[in-house]
Amino acid sequence: MRDDDEGDQALDSLFGPYDFLDGGLPSLPPGSEHGSGRMSESPEDKKNVRFDSFPDPTVGTMPPPELRFDEPKALASTDGSEASSEQAQAPAPKRGRAGAPAGKQLQPPTKGELQDKANRCRARNREHARQTRRRKKEFVENLQLSVTTLTRENEAMAQRLAQDDARDACRARRVETVDALLNMRVAEDPREETDEGEQRLWNELVEPDFELHLPHTPYRSFAPYEQTVSGRTVTGVRAAIADVKSLRMCLAALTRLPSSPGHAAETADARAAAAAALINEQSSSSDQGETVQTRSGGKRVPKQADPAADIEKPALLEGRAECVVERESVAWTADGTLLAPWVLRVANAEGRCILSQRGTCKAMFRAAPRGATGDRIARLEMTFDTIGMWQQLTRASRSPVADPYAAVPNTLEDALADSREARVVTSARRPFVIEHVNDAWVQLCGFTADEAVGQTLASLQGPLTEKVEVLKIVKGAARGHACSALLTNYTKKGAKFQNFLRVVPLVRGNDDAQPSHMLGVLQNVHPQLAG
Repeated sequence: MRDDDEGDQALDSLFGPYDFLDGGLPSLPPGSEHGSGRMSESPEDKKNVRFDSFPDPTVGTMPPPELRFDEPKALASTDGSEASSEQAQAPAPKRGRAGAPAGKQLQPPTKGELQDKANRCRARNREHARQTRRRKKEFVENLQLSVTTLTRENEAMAQRLAQDDARDACRARRVETVDALLNMRVAEDPREETDEGEQRLWNELVEPDFELHLPHTPYRSFAPYEQTVSGRTVTGVRAAIADVKSLRMCLAALTRLPSSPGHAAETADARAAAAAALINEQSSSSDQGETVQTRSGGKRVPKQADPAADIEKPALLEGRAECVVERESVAWTADGTLLAPWVLRVANAEGRCILSQRGTCKAMFRAAPRGATGDRIARLEMTFDTIGMWQQLTRASRSPVADPYAAVPNTLEDALADSREARVVTSARRPFVIEHVNDAWVQLCGFTADEAVGQTLASLQGPLTEKVEVLKIVKGAARGHACSALLTNYTKKGAKFQNFLRVVPLVRGNDDAQPSHMLGVLQNVHPQLAG
């Protein structure tokens, strides 16, 4: 009922109240008749002119054209008589209302008929208002539903974008982690100078139970128990650090060796020419009387540089090694595992690339604990051409005594075998007492086997021996790691020679984890300096 009242009010505001229905219709004046039965009479009704029916244009003759629109002239009726102009001007009945039958007059609507008509109109308007309100309500509901749907879609899209951004950021951090680990395998980090710094650095990149899977690498040192049917498995951070030290020692033989004799001769010639030019310049300056006024008033001739002092110092520059991920080809699995190719490049002291090796890696991560930043690597699988790597190392080492495809000994039994390399076997603990030397070592150092056994490698050191490098060797050997250094040593007769020393740990059996001895391999890199 409330809706009906509201509809009535809306109709009254638009059309006005239907008060005339309540008051009734006014009565007709006396003497008036219902002429045509219409509610309002036309001028024809006042003149009592009425047509009961319209003439049939198909009956009789049509009036001539000059009489069709000429009002004063009469037109022929259907019965042949002429009709008056008033009859010709009589209007047709209104459309939509049926005329009265012949001989009858239309009756005016009664009060009840008008009331019914008004009720029907009011009901129709109420229904229209009700339908309008219903459509408006449905429109508002549909609009609210559309807004809610769009809002949810926007929120879902924003959530997906946020998830994509977080996933991309996580993937970028993981790529950085793998790239840092691969590069750390071949290049030293300043934070590795202390044991705490080295352990902290590794804990930032890998898990404590980290696993590294590699193919067989007989060209460098490793623990024999790491061998499997398909390759090598390195488990734990300590074992991973030892593997990295072994790889660095292998590459150091390429990066820390001095330049070739031809390049050294060219460098010496260039320095000699520069020294000669400097001498000529200074001699010309002294001939022109150029002097320097001292604070006491005297005159001092500028000191001349000695070119020979600069020539006698050989330039033993170090090369550079890097191992990076090719980020353009990185792929990901559904569980977040990284698949990417990597490339290893090694440049010698002359800046020339002497080794380039490609491979692929598969890194599996573990979510970082709460409060830590970045995910750490739980498992790393590396695949590459082992034989190709071995061949490149053999060619790039330029060692005149290195056997092609010579495997690095990892057990004491292998180290005591005959070899053309100068080998010395010491104890695994300080002071690293010599227990065995081979003939190549005796020939290089001048000591006999009996004289060398029981001594330490300090017997080969002299005034020009690099003390810092010796301390690094001793520190690495005490940890059981493979290490290397470029040292200046002396023979038994006091002749100095420069050699590249490689130290690797040895075990007694394939199942032993702790090294029992240390093996030192000496490579004379400047035979012309001996004596």
